[in-house]
Amino acid sequence: MNQYTHLSQQERVGIFGGLKCCCSYGELAKRIGRSKSTISRELKRNSDSKGYYYYPPEAQALAEKRKARHGYKVERIPGLKDYIENKLKACCWSPESIAGRWSLEHPEYKISKEAIYAWIYSPAGVAMNLPKLLPHAKPKRGRIRAKKSKSHIPDRVSVNLRPESANNRSELGHLEGDLIFNSGSQSSNLLTVIDRKSRMVILVKHESKKTDPIIQSVVMAAHKLGAKTVTFDNGSEFTNHKKLADEMGVEIFFCRPGAPWEKGSVENKNRQIRRFLPFNKKADTITQDEADKVASILNNTPRKNLGFKTSLEVHNEIDPFANLSESRVKMASTATKAIS
Repeated sequence: MNQYTHLSQQERVGIFGGLKCCCSYGELAKRIGRSKSTISRELKRNSDSKGYYYYPPEAQALAEKRKARHGYKVERIPGLKDYIENKLKACCWSPESIAGRWSLEHPEYKISKEAIYAWIYSPAGVAMNLPKLLPHAKPKRGRIRAKKSKSHIPDRVSVNLRPESANNRSELGHLEGDLIFNSGSQSSNLLTVIDRKSRMVILVKHESKKTDPIIQSVVMAAHKLGAKTVTFDNGSEFTNHKKLADEMGVEIFFCRPGAPWEKGSVENKNRQIRRFLPFNKKADTITQDEADKVASILNNTPRKNLGFKTSLEVHNEIDPFANLSESRVKMASTATKAIS
């Protein structure tokens, strides 16, 4: 019988990518080499309060909090604490060597090197000065990073090179784009384009995720929002990004593979959209008119991070010539009733 191991952040990123492609539990299980029950339990435990949005960093944090509540595995195995302390002090073994040898000698109480590292850097381990006994002694444990997958998008520029005016939200025109999918189709989608400063959002319904129609819709949204830069993830739907750059002269940036949180504005907006268009709503029932109504509600909702102004108000205060307001403002009062 194989020893159970907790999901890693890399595996959680894999689950996130599969959900965006509308994979079933079985497909997600094959994607990361786990069982369907593991996928089901992971999504039930680590989705948001409404149970329909899953985000790798938050899922990892929730899992670590639960793990901390149950204490350290090292402390639950008789004799293991003394064994670790002895091998670190007397033999200068690494946690990997300690874990491997202990598991060989005690197959009924197997332990991983990560569990040993966690205990060494726990308050109890630090009080015993155990981190100083490691081969590469550090006062704090280094961050465990998920392995990067390769991107096949040509001429991609890293988000790390995005101008500071985009990072600090000091001006309009720095956009983020993403697709969201619903039950029943891996092609039908909604394109979400958001301005980082005003949080103004435009939604466009598509029956395909082919790059040409997706990029053409981004061009349309970029014109309306006065784009200076646009940030995407590494989905194949954004392969033809050069067309956007050529037509509008905007700079295009991409998140690191496996790090969608680097475009956090659009990811957060997608969560808000899910309130009105939950994943289990069939993709073929969503229309452009309904998407416009959702966008109108979101753009006319006061936001704490905007000083309780709406996205529409912030956008039009800074750019009074933006042709975005009248139809959406008129629509807002009826849109809420129509959808809720």
